[in-house]
Parts: sequence; C-alpha cells; structure tokens
Amino acid sequence: MKSERMASTHKHRATNSRGQELRAVGQGLESLDVEDFDLTTDVEGYFALATRRVSTPTSKTAVRKVVRIAWQKFSGHNRRIDAEPDVLRVVFTPEGILRLERIGRQRRKPQSAGLPDLTRLAQLLRIVGERLDELSGRLIRVSKRGEKITIEYSSAANRRRTEEWKLSELAELWLDLCKRRRERSDALEREFDRATK
Repeated sequence: MKSERMASTHKHRATNSRGQELRAVGQGLESLDVEDFDLTTDVEGYFALATRRVSTPTSKTAVRKVVRIAWQKFSGHNRRIDAEPDVLRVVFTPEGILRLERIGRQRRKPQSAGLPDLTRLAQLLRIVGERLDELSGRLIRVSKRGEKITIEYSSAANRRRTEEWKLSELAELWLDLCKRRRERSDALEREFDRATK
C-alpha cells in the first residue's frame, strides 16, 4: 500500500509543477481559515501545523493568539508552531491535492485571467512553488508568520537553503517570474517559427 502511495506521489509531482501543487495546498488551508502555518513535505504529501484566524477578539482563543504573537515577536519569526490543542494538524495526500486542484479549477471563472489576489494563501504558496521550480529546489518547510514567509529547501547541489520574504516582496517576485516565463515563451515561439520556415 505504501509503495502505491509513493508511486502516486511521484506520478502526481511529475505531471504538476510545484506551484500548482502548493496552490492546491493553499486552497485547502484557506478553506480552514488558516492564518499562520508550518508546512513540511514528506514522501506521501504535505503535513501542516496551523493556527486559524480569530474572529472574536474576546474569546479564549484570541487571548492565546495574542500571547502567541507576542511570544513570536519576542523570540523571532522562525519559531515553529507547537502542537497545542488549538493548533490544526492537516495532512495533504496526493489524492487530496488532486481533488483540491479540481475544485479550484471549477471555481475559477474563465474571465478571471487578470492579476490574481496575491494576498490569498493559495497564491502565496503558488509563488513559493514557482520559486522552488525555478531553483530546482526540494521543499523542506514553508512557514508563515504574520506578514513574513520563510522557505527552507534543498538546492540542486543538495545544500540546505533558507529564504525569508515579506508578503509584499513575494508579489514583486511573482511579477518577475511571470516576466521571465513570458520571455522564455517568446523565445521558444521565435525558435519554432525559424525552424518551420
């Protein structure tokens, strides 16, 4: 059974970019109203420890969150989310990711070809995935705390790397990735036109 899951995971990753895969994971986290999270990868998919947004500032959960945020600011943004009772534990299997991708495609409107909402977790994780694709990196962990996101990955040379981005900087990175992708596409079209003449 485990070897079937591993084969399914490798098949899924071979047919999808990391950006598409992480966007689906982000859609799953959004559906749970997640604010901050630690996301790690393993052979069978992804595992997240996450905290939800707090809707009522007077609730017991809100007080815990205020204390946690104060502690994170005091101790640094890279502190892991501890497995406390109010922390969500979410597993994303390859099958679940495919299901989230299908749901996401159905919800996207054909006329929404403009600039995506880069404040949504799905888009933030898509950018992270595209960055990893560009670097030929293997994801180890993505952590989001407030307005910062930290990416830990293994480089093509098998060296562990860490990048920290403000969410506003990720939007700039996404625009730069789009520009480079368009330039590559234009270059391929020119090559194809020359080859067919």
